[in-house]
Amino acid sequence: MPLSLDRATRHSSEWSERLASFPARSNWPVHVFHTCQLEVAVEIIRARKILCREDVPTLICDVANQGALWNNSAAHRYVRLYFRPRNGFHLKTEGIKSIGDPNRIDPHMAIPIAFAFDFVKVMTGADCGFVSGNFARTNAALYTADRDFDNLQFDLIYHDAALTQEKGNEVRNWRMSEVVVKRELALSSLSCVICRTIHEERTLRYALKDTIAPRIIVEQRGSIFMRRGMFIDEIYWFSGMLHIKFHGPTDYTKDRYSVKVTCRDGRSKDARNYMLQPGNYHFADLRASADAIWKIELESCVAYEGSVPSRTGLVVA
Repeated sequence: MPLSLDRATRHSSEWSERLASFPARSNWPVHVFHTCQLEVAVEIIRARKILCREDVPTLICDVANQGALWNNSAAHRYVRLYFRPRNGFHLKTEGIKSIGDPNRIDPHMAIPIAFAFDFVKVMTGADCGFVSGNFARTNAALYTADRDFDNLQFDLIYHDAALTQEKGNEVRNWRMSEVVVKRELALSSLSCVICRTIHEERTLRYALKDTIAPRIIVEQRGSIFMRRGMFIDEIYWFSGMLHIKFHGPTDYTKDRYSVKVTCRDGRSKDARNYMLQPGNYHFADLRASADAIWKIELESCVAYEGSVPSRTGLVVA
């Protein structure tokens, strides 16, 4: 028997009130989250559902922890979501890590896309359960009842401050607590799709092409993404040139990073490779029209693809 409507509604109400003074977390209790690489998000939106690992025809971008993948094979029969974003899974896989970073595992979520589902609708579904901690653990237990939900420590699940050495492992485990749905989860309970930046939203919409998209928004107040990896800060067309600004990683920094800029303008195609420091650049050697399609790769990962907006009235130093 799934979580009761009364218990699910009460949780969202009580914890939204408790977190009301923390804008970055205030909307967590009314949602459950699933985050994936952009290409996977496109397939989910086209299919109008998320499939469990066992039923996915082709794993496009498998960012699962391969070392823990077979600790609990039962988890492969469930769609897995989290009560919160920004947990250990996201720390490991979100954003472009520099080449040479020992924590870089390919593939990873170079352009992470978050799906935020309605907490009450998902939790009260007939095939929904929950797990305290990571479902990939060998001893993970699946629960559904209100009395078991009462035992979840949401003060630790929603914890978002620095960790002490004494409580670190315990809190990290609670942050990884999961909501699981047997076999598939339709997008009928989806609240919105969340992108890290407006530029990644543009890339997602370009990848979707003519697909009818659900509501897509851009993150506000740092509530969803960690932003520790590399990404595009700005990209626009001005004075007959492409202009970009990119953000470097916060871990394992280097003096310069590989940047590849590819331009497709009609039938012509041009690609250039650079080694650049994080910052602002314009590319006078890549001439194109305002209608060109651009692909920007940072450290061999696509960070942007699509047309770029034109800007007027800017003063060029």
